Amino acid sequence: MSRILSAILGLLLVTGLAGTARAQSEAGAQSLLIAPGARSDGMGRAFVAVSDDASAVWWNPGGMAFAQGHDVNFNYYQLVPDLADDVNFSYLTYVQHVEGWGGIGGSLGYLSYGKSQATDDLGTDIGEFTSYEIAPTIAYGTEVVNNFGMGVSLKLVRVDLAPAFVSLDGRAGRGTTFAADIGALLKAPGIKSSFGAAIQNLGPNIAYIDEDQSDPLGRNLKVGVAYTPFENEVHRVLVVADANRFLLPNRTLGVDVWDVGAEYEFNRLLALRTGYISDPRGTIQDMTFGLGLKYHGFRFDYASAPQSKYLERVNRFSASYHF
Repeated sequence: MSRILSAILGLLLVTGLAGTARAQSEAGAQSLLIAPGARSDGMGRAFVAVSDDASAVWWNPGGMAFAQGHDVNFNYYQLVPDLADDVNFSYLTYVQHVEGWGGIGGSLGYLSYGKSQATDDLGTDIGEFTSYEIAPTIAYGTEVVNNFGMGVSLKLVRVDLAPAFVSLDGRAGRGTTFAADIGALLKAPGIKSSFGAAIQNLGPNIAYIDEDQSDPLGRNLKVGVAYTPFENEVHRVLVVADANRFLLPNRTLGVDVWDVGAEYEFNRLLALRTGYISDPRGTIQDMTFGLGLKYHGFRFDYASAPQSKYLERVNRFSASYHF
């Protein structure tokens, strides 16, 4: 089980919850905390007031109210290469516009903790097993009034840490729960701004073996603003900022994480991005960098993102298609 515990500890450091989680109970279902999209990573993970592509299913389902056409996005990340080379996260999401309704979509997140070798009390190998999390999601967003959208995402979460044959009491380390996200996005074209808010992962605790030892989900409140100070047919500049508040038990008042970023887009073809993540509890206080390329509906994004000070930076990639 030490292999799994190392991977989970690494994920706590990656997601920035390590400081919060050590101070109180650890959040369960770590896959729900991994923000998808190399575009948002490049902008300091400040995206709740943007949410203008398929990743709105995760970031802010209120943004789906303004969906145009069809958008599909795929992400694949190696999460903690310093600790394990087979711990990875895959995220596929799709959003489309439905005339008279708004936007509908869904996603599938899969977190692999890799393979582990089980041993008995004498240290003898008794078999190999794979640990994972999977979270299918459906989402809907609609424009309640002009320029104001609201949405909801409903997700099922399945965590399979270990089969029964590796535990001392012969019970499998598995758990299932459900959760919901609620989001809103307000567009203010007159001041070239948008304002977003989302409450994430509202749902019952998850228990793997014993209900009395269940873990809370990583419930979180995000609020943010996006501003476009300059835009014409060739150039566009976007500035964004988010504030995050973890809704875990026994938390003191205040903001846990600040995220800021910017994006410069040239000729709707090339985008350059930078940002900054300030997460003192998670020991992440560093710059982010990224770039994007778009051509005939296809978009490829890359980001260099910091992790905890105990881990090296990681490269993240995503690909999308709008039609």
